[in-house]
Amino acid sequence: MRLFALNALTCGATVLLLAALALPAKRTLDGGAKFRATAAAAEQRLPHYRPAEHPRRVFGVYVDPWHVDDWGRAIGAAPQATAKFESFSRQRTLDEYSAESRRQGIRRMLVSWEPWTPVPAALGVDAQAKQQPGFRSIDIARGAQDRYIVRFARSLARFPGTVWLRYAHEMNGYWYPWSRDAQAYRWAWQRIVRLFGVAGARNVRFVWSVNANLYEPEAEWLRNARRYWPGSSYVDAVGSTMIDFGGEKDYTVTRFVPRLRALHKEFGKPLILAETNTEWHGRVAWLRDLRRMLRGMPWIRAVMWSQLPSRGKAHRTGAAGIVDWDVQRDPPAAAELRRIIEEGAR
Repeated sequence: MRLFALNALTCGATVLLLAALALPAKRTLDGGAKFRATAAAAEQRLPHYRPAEHPRRVFGVYVDPWHVDDWGRAIGAAPQATAKFESFSRQRTLDEYSAESRRQGIRRMLVSWEPWTPVPAALGVDAQAKQQPGFRSIDIARGAQDRYIVRFARSLARFPGTVWLRYAHEMNGYWYPWSRDAQAYRWAWQRIVRLFGVAGARNVRFVWSVNANLYEPEAEWLRNARRYWPGSSYVDAVGSTMIDFGGEKDYTVTRFVPRLRALHKEFGKPLILAETNTEWHGRVAWLRDLRRMLRGMPWIRAVMWSQLPSRGKAHRTGAAGIVDWDVQRDPPAAAELRRIIEEGAR
């Protein structure tokens, strides 16, 4: 009898001890559940902007799709495209990126596809422009990257929307290795287009994208750009970088206008402003001028806003403006950008 009572007492004490130990854990779990519920409710209360499905002019931003909704909330309007840089050296596909873009309601992507291993901008232009075996235009034209190219093409083909592929951009400059050997550049471009056709990537549009090179006379600039033209049947849209660096390269919107008109007239393709940004000083007026310019150029079909770290800024030796400001933290500039998005959506 005493043994039975002792066992009962021991079991009761054990149950009480376990219950006492479980209470803090239960409070933690309950607290976690309440926190998650509160966070979810707060998320639902935040304004959410959906991308326009059929914009007259697409607006995109170089922000990863996991944060594109935050960018839209800061601006007060949702972009209709995401944009990114991707180097051949990574030898990867963009399945996760495109899947998240789709989840965010994005049906358009622009990929600036660079055939190289990226060189730190701090090493300077000479190091950046050095040829890289295996990634040279002649290597690509001879099939050195075929396996990767086909795999990349099949990945993009799975995206349920349009992909603008901006291969080897700003080739008419001097700061990238693919600027050398214009003939091999054309061959490489044509081979890539054919490989994408074999891979069934019919949703991919090829963007031949130059730099405006406002430091050159227009005739010289256009003559040099023509050397890289792979042929009308291999290009869907023409792109141009449009960045006002400030300082010695204080480029007003009106200075870009003749170059953009020349591109449209010469090549007869829709235009995409593939990288667009301006320095901080005078930013609101510059964006206002950009909005006015776009109204008069309906053949500009897309604008891609980029505030990523600029190689152009890193390579500057003279006076430079501030291009690493953030429009998300600048309400007056954000308001102008929002108007550009809204006007393009109508």
